Amino acid sequence: MKVPRLIVVVAGGALAACNLSTNPPTTQAPSVGIVLLTDAVDAHGGSALGPVGHFFGGSGVIVPDSHATTDSCVVIPYLADTGAFPYDHFVGLDAGPSLTVQTTQATTQVPQATTGLYVLPGDSVIPFTPGTPVTVTVPGAADQSEVNAFPPLAVSAATAATYTISPIDTAPAADSFHITWTAASGAGSAMVFIANFDTAGLGGTPVPVEMYCSATDTGDVLVPTRVAQTWLKALPGSRGIRSYRWETTIQSTAAAQLVVIAQHNGDVLHIPAASRSEPGSGEDVP
Repeated sequence: MKVPRLIVVVAGGALAACNLSTNPPTTQAPSVGIVLLTDAVDAHGGSALGPVGHFFGGSGVIVPDSHATTDSCVVIPYLADTGAFPYDHFVGLDAGPSLTVQTTQATTQVPQATTGLYVLPGDSVIPFTPGTPVTVTVPGAADQSEVNAFPPLAVSAATAATYTISPIDTAPAADSFHITWTAASGAGSAMVFIANFDTAGLGGTPVPVEMYCSATDTGDVLVPTRVAQTWLKALPGSRGIRSYRWETTIQSTAAAQLVVIAQHNGDVLHIPAASRSEPGSGEDVP
């Protein structure tokens, strides 16, 4: 489980590709805790959480904030899954023997696996309904005089609700096109859309690229001309569009910052290789 790719960087040097947010907050607190709440599926096919907590000394880390996101779309080289945040570059902190994660269905202890890392054992998950609040309680180290002690903190965090993406035109008008989805019912969440496709390089050699769009959760994002033109010129082949809705809740003190990142991954939208459209028509043709 990862911090949303292309979001978290460290002041002075990127650690996760690049950053599409505008003026994201930089923590000055010496202690940082990031708790990731990404939807999982339980053994019966229901929604669940598999929370992961990371606590480390991280003054100067730029934390993700869904409230500070602006609409941005770029085409970048295909990055696979290279955006995992390198927690091992930082000193782990003791935040107590376990975190308490409370959903509307259950209260669960998430134990410390190693110093600074908190995960559920095995394939355990927590019953959960996407879009409902989750309370995260950090007990803090027993001895707060320790150098690597994280203080007690608690936060009630919003989580990301489900959504549906509208069909996406594979051959839009060359000036721009829109990606639309069911907007969030309130403010605070943001969206990410990632489309993988090939474009022609030197000599026609296929070059794998990504269209990466970060958007405020209004239900509509404009894909600008420079990106739309690359999308329009994609080589024949299937295209898969991944997406997720994410929302942050941040609790800060002078000594520490607790960041809860809730993420709901949408179904992959597959665009068959056999489909194409007349430019600007929005209609598939044989």
